[in-house]
Amino acid sequence: MPAWTVEQEKALLDMIQQKVPIEEIAEHFRRSVDAIGMKLRRLGLPIPEKCLARSAENKVTKKQATTTTLPALKPAEELISMAAMMKVMLGALEQLKDPAALSPLGIKRCRTIVTLARTYMHMLERYEKWSSLEQGLVDMEARFLEIFKQKLQTEKDPGEKAKLEKEIRRLEESLKESSKFYKPFEKKPSLTSPLKTLK
Repeated sequence: MPAWTVEQEKALLDMIQQKVPIEEIAEHFRRSVDAIGMKLRRLGLPIPEKCLARSAENKVTKKQATTTTLPALKPAEELISMAAMMKVMLGALEQLKDPAALSPLGIKRCRTIVTLARTYMHMLERYEKWSSLEQGLVDMEARFLEIFKQKLQTEKDPGEKAKLEKEIRRLEESLKESSKFYKPFEKKPSLTSPLKTLK
């Protein structure tokens, strides 16, 4: 949340003196009831009884809501592309253009979506870079395997043959292990590049 300005602090003091209900104060400043209570404590001001009562009611409601058992999260089958996530984020930003049309909870939800979308897109870029590097290593191992197999056919020295056979087995094992995620010379569609398709 942004820091309180001097003007906001003065407005908060005025509202407390006028005994405005704490929910109205929270809605006015687009902050939670708890955040208003914490600000008053930091300013060294007593919290009016009326505000305390409202805050207590709010906390009871929150506790009841959080006791619900959440369903277990299942991993997604597919990654969301950059373009699709951009559309989700832009949808939330579009709603935030008119905050008066949203409830405080709606504003929070949209801001959370924007933050999570930005984090996801940053992580997706990193994931794709690492995937590209790992694919490159698999491709390199596959090339070496081909070279060593060809060399084995023409090698006459028994010692060198044994070394080549050992290296071929190692590369075959490594490629077998990698095949769960990567296949040699496989070209996967990029999840980060098709941003130009956005309209």
